[in-house]
Parts: sequence; C-alpha cells; structure tokens
Amino acid sequence: MSDFGQIKVLVPRCICNINESRELYVNSDGFTPLEISWNGGFVTKIKSIDIDELDEVKRILFPRFAEAHAHFDKAFSWNNFPNLRSDYANALSVNLEEHITRTPKKVIKRAKKSMNYAISNGYRAIRTHIDTYLSQDEEIWNEIFNLRKEYSNLLELQFVALAPLEFWSTLNGEILAKKLTQNNGLLGGVLVPPFNKDIHSSLSHLLKLAMKFNLGVDLHVDESSFQPGRGMKLLLKIIDKLNCNIPITCSHSSSILLLKNREIHKIGKRIAERNIKVIALPLTNFWLLNRDQNNNSLQRPVAPVKQLQQSFVDVSIGSDNVQDPWYPFGNFDPFYLMSHAMPMLQLNPWDRLTLSAFLNAPSRLLGLTWDGILSVGCPADFVLVEGNNWGDIFSNSIKRKVLIKGNWYQK
Repeated sequence: MSDFGQIKVLVPRCICNINESRELYVNSDGFTPLEISWNGGFVTKIKSIDIDELDEVKRILFPRFAEAHAHFDKAFSWNNFPNLRSDYANALSVNLEEHITRTPKKVIKRAKKSMNYAISNGYRAIRTHIDTYLSQDEEIWNEIFNLRKEYSNLLELQFVALAPLEFWSTLNGEILAKKLTQNNGLLGGVLVPPFNKDIHSSLSHLLKLAMKFNLGVDLHVDESSFQPGRGMKLLLKIIDKLNCNIPITCSHSSSILLLKNREIHKIGKRIAERNIKVIALPLTNFWLLNRDQNNNSLQRPVAPVKQLQQSFVDVSIGSDNVQDPWYPFGNFDPFYLMSHAMPMLQLNPWDRLTLSAFLNAPSRLLGLTWDGILSVGCPADFVLVEGNNWGDIFSNSIKRKVLIKGNWYQK
C-alpha cells in the first residue's frame, strides 16, 4: 500500500481553510473545486481548479465523519426484540427484556458489526453508550475496552456508561467510574420526566463523582413530549449550585422545542455559558415521540438546532439507534443520517452551521485532534462520493471510497 496520492474533487467551501491569492470559485450548492495531494498520510498541497476544468471533477470529498451518539451494545437486535408499538414506553420495556439475555459475546458481536459498517461507510470516530444495570455488565465492560486497541488504526472509540442515575451513588458505580478514568470514558444517565423526589440527589451525586474523577458526563435529557425543558433546567440549577465545570453533553434535549422561542433562547444562553454541548437525535425522536393516536399534529420534539446555534450552543447531530427496539432502521451510514435529518429539520446542506453539526461539532465533542477542516497538514482521512451536487448525494445509491491515513480502505 502507498500513502500518497492526488485527486480532483468538489469540497464544501465552509470546511476549507485555504490560502490562495485568488478568490475560490463556489457553485450554487456551496462546493469549491480543488486538487488535493497527500503524502505520509497527511495533506501536503491544496490548490483551486480552474472553472474550465470542472467537467473533470465528478466526485465530492468530505472528511471522515465523527458519530456523536450511538448504541453498539443493542444495535441489530430488532429481529429478536422488535418494538412493534414503536413508542418510547414499549422501547424501554423491550430494551430491558433484551438486557436480561445479554452476554459479552453477544454485545461484542454487535459492536464489531456496528464498527465494520461504520468504517466502510466513512466514520473515523464514534461515541457509543453502553447500558449498565447489573453485575453481568462488569464482564461486558472489560471486553468493550479491548475493542479500542483492536480497532485503533481504523476507528477512534469513546464509551459512555449509560446507567440509572442512582447507580452512580453505589460502590459499583464508583468502581466503574475509576475504570472509565483509565479508558477515556464518560458517565451517563437518563434525565427525563416524570421526575421522582430523589432525582435531585442522584443527579448531584453523579456530577460530584464526575468531578472527583475528572470525567465527562453525557446525559439523555428531556427525551419526551411533555414537561418541556424541565430536565435541562434542573441540570443547570445543580451545575450552578456545585459550580461544576466538567465537560457535559446533553443528548436529545428534545422537549426544549416545545418551549416558546423567547424561553428557548434564554435557556440556550445558559447552556452556552456553561459550555454544555447538545446532541440532536432526530431519527429516534421522530420515530418514538408524540405517537398519540388521537393527535393529528405531526409535531415531533427534537432539539431546536437552529435556535440553540443562534445562542452559540455547539450542537451536533447524531444517529442514535440502529435496528434495535428504539429505531428499526439505519446501518451506521453518515449519508443516511444527513439525507433524513436535513429534510426533517429543514436544514440546508450548503449552510456552514448545518455542516458544522454533522462534521465539525461532533469532532470537537469527542475531543479529536482534527476538527474536520480541510487544510495543508490535516490527515488524509476522507470519504469520496461520486457526484457533483447535493442531489447526487441524497437521491441516488451512493458510491463511495474511504481514504484512511492516505490509504484506500478495503473491507
């Protein structure tokens, strides 16, 4: 294998950092034509292509993607544990049934299948949540940690222990927190209504434990269609009380959309001031939430991406579930995510903030060394798609090639 080469491609202008004496040509879809050279696994030269050479450019380049929120442990379990009611309550019930049957072998098999799909489809990094309820999970975690070494040349992994909030007040919770400290992990939990009287204490203990071990936190917050924003407000209140400054991610944040615009911007300002990151997960939220048969409204609660970005909140858009009780479709494909989420959320693919939510914000969230901006010296880690406009990407069966560290990936 060689790790050098050269290609002529179209690239979204908003993800390019290029110094040229002349202004770059940008077409109506926001793409600019470039010739990119790499050697030793890094980009060595970028130059613009003359307009009269555009007919030669038949591929679009993206940086390899980062997935902000996945669930390897339950992926591809739908066939054995279907949620035919397709609502949140039944998803939780079926999820618990699946968990009883878990073994490390089953979880690792699902995880490897997930990662193999992700790599071939164009991902370079993934944050995945791992359900943590019972003593059986200790053995699963030991196996999960070994995956990072096995796949380190192809995929960067980050793990979140998704547990009931009260778990982090137990001795087992503290033992797992210590393990996560050694394995670049995060503490996780679910903060959704209805809230019981102990929720304040449990959430406070979780944040204190994270501060003790200097761990990040990634919570499923307000994944609901009622009591809008209550979980986020409670979290902000406790953060202020504890003066907590650890990295915090609020996944879902769905019901915030149901607040009035003035309230969304007010809470968005507080989220930004605390440097809390938000992950919108439209596929699962649109599928599960607000399935009232007597409601003719098609309103589906999902994080208000545009309003939060206007408040300077760093928002990522993630896939969440893949063929499990929570969502029966998908296959760890970033283009599947984009082609479904953009129309759902009315996001323009040629807008900088839209692409940031899919490309750059997830890279920042995971703390990757490269934020996905194309420049001389950046890694030669790309996905090439045949086509010359967004319609080609979203309307056709995608033909792609994946470049990893300057080498073309082969399954």
